[in-house]
Amino acid sequence: MSPIPVQVFRDYIIEKLRKVNPFLAFAIIETAFVLGGAVVHIPNAGASPTVVKNRSTFPATAVQRTDSFVTYALNVFTTTPTFVTWHEENEISYDKTDSVLNDHVQTLMEAVGDDILYAWVTGIKADGSADVIPAANIIKTTGSAIAATEDGQTGNRKAFTYADLAKAQALMNKMNVPKTNRYALLESYQYQQLIDSLSSNQMAAFQQTADIANGIVGRLAGFNILERSSVLAFNGNTPIAPGTALGAASNLGALCWQKDSVALALGDIKPFQDDDNPQYYGDIFSAAVKAGGRCRRQDWAGVIAIVQDAVA
Repeated sequence: MSPIPVQVFRDYIIEKLRKVNPFLAFAIIETAFVLGGAVVHIPNAGASPTVVKNRSTFPATAVQRTDSFVTYALNVFTTTPTFVTWHEENEISYDKTDSVLNDHVQTLMEAVGDDILYAWVTGIKADGSADVIPAANIIKTTGSAIAATEDGQTGNRKAFTYADLAKAQALMNKMNVPKTNRYALLESYQYQQLIDSLSSNQMAAFQQTADIANGIVGRLAGFNILERSSVLAFNGNTPIAPGTALGAASNLGALCWQKDSVALALGDIKPFQDDDNPQYYGDIFSAAVKAGGRCRRQDWAGVIAIVQDAVA
């Protein structure tokens, strides 16, 4: 078959990324600031000037503002190669090549989405040490007891409720982040728990604010609500890396953020193709994407996790 044009594949990947992970559109996109194809540096302004009422001492002492940087690297995501034999291409009733390519893209997009969510609650400090969302930015659910829903979990958890989301709204207000462009991404079961906690009037108002074209199912407590099959998981207050099995005491988490507080970047996007390979008697396909993300602020303002609380 003809080689896959890299630019066409890149455009296809980006479009697919938006469809599979619509929440990624609601962050600062820093692809243009990738250095050397691998790293992004985010400048963080230093302390604001102090204010003195009725100043009586002159001259005032000038203070230099010390700025810092938040840095994050792009990870390389690659799919395991798949081969399509020559007789499959000639004999089966559907285009298996197209199906294989779509499967690679779909799998890549889910992995990238999972990893960027994890990156928004973890990171690396300027000195190279690990960073993680602080406990002060984690809210525990307060609803009635429900059975754990994920493989590996045992026991009961407190359901996600509107009151938990309202608490996140109040905490974000105290952080003095903008009240516009706030988003909350909920795991599918937690989203249903939130719906179940609404009054009839709240539900009616919620449904009227949906923007399905952009993946927003409604608006509550100042947040545009999105839903995904998986979001985050925690052991205590520590986020669990994507692909890690959950333990008996692990808890699911939703993520709330203000658009200016999180970032992502895409690097190289490339398809790989080996036609008429003599060892596999057919064509071999794989793909690679560079992507990364980070909370943009060292003080973690504008990023909040709502995590299941266990029932004693």
